Amino acid sequence: MKKKILHVVPTLKKDGAETQLLILLKELKKNDECIELVTFDLYPEGESIESGLIDLGIDIDVFNRNILSTILYLSRKIKESNYDLVHSHLPRADIAVGVASFFSNFQHIVSVHAQYGTREGESGLKYLLLIPLWRSIIRKADSVIAISEKVKLWLASSRVNQNVSVVLYGIEPREVTHNFKGNNHIGMAARFLPWKGWDRVIKVALNLKSRGYPFYLHLAGPDDIGYKEELLSLVKDNNLYDHVIFHDEFQNIYDFFDLVDAFIFLSESEGFGLVLLEAMSYGVPIVCSDISPINEFVDSTTGILVDRNDIDSITGEITSLLSSKEDQLRMKENQINKVSNQLNAEIMARKVKELYYLP
Repeated sequence: MKKKILHVVPTLKKDGAETQLLILLKELKKNDECIELVTFDLYPEGESIESGLIDLGIDIDVFNRNILSTILYLSRKIKESNYDLVHSHLPRADIAVGVASFFSNFQHIVSVHAQYGTREGESGLKYLLLIPLWRSIIRKADSVIAISEKVKLWLASSRVNQNVSVVLYGIEPREVTHNFKGNNHIGMAARFLPWKGWDRVIKVALNLKSRGYPFYLHLAGPDDIGYKEELLSLVKDNNLYDHVIFHDEFQNIYDFFDLVDAFIFLSESEGFGLVLLEAMSYGVPIVCSDISPINEFVDSTTGILVDRNDIDSITGEITSLLSSKEDQLRMKENQINKVSNQLNAEIMARKVKELYYLP
């Protein structure tokens, strides 16, 4: 007998967790699961997953009030609608659903999409107050999904180690894959945030230029905090205007991949690194930071893992990769095979569904 399931997520802003939620729901709907969704923010001012949810026929309930009103609303909605299971995503939703569970009887599953509050530049005060409450909530959840072994270890360090399962992100295999142009175009796409490693990518560009290597570097993404201006100044100060091209956020990341022959990603910290999984599904050669959780799904056959601080070594790896069509094609084949056999959305959804229907 199928369960009636409610997903709760703070915002529909098209970030990694929200994009992965949309992928999960698409797979679950293939099996006619009864799914509804509550959010506190449709995010009409930017890229949102709302249209994707509508296309899936998922009812979206928007409730944007203070936390106490939200808890009371959720408790009433869950009781009146008689949901069997509530699956929450991200701390604000986890806390609201967890407190609501004191007033209603339902199965609560929490997805933990990152090591919340541990990145440099995040609001320390916000997480100082939030995380202790959040930990107490998820300790009483029926199941906890960690999106990587790294996240699971972080949870264990906070004494959250019961009923925790690792389910890596998944993605739909692509019918059409990447075609190499052979024109030495490389690129990075992410949010313009300091910890994403944009400054190091520009240092790589400067190194390529100093070696007399012909190239173009494409940089794309949304600029939430105005950090892009700092990067524009860095490009200007190093006289890289003839090599570096800035773009706005691409609505379809695969359109960006079509511009480049290699994707570079030198982030210092990631919840998962979904853009790398998207690149792999398309068969785009990648050069990326050798950090967890990236190295949980990228290996030496599907990408080039590097020390993000060793600019000379990274430069050498890029020039070597771009000069070898054979290496590019071999990496592409390995990437597509790994996505199809280990990291596809169907496998991910099946593992989540198993948790939904635990006895």
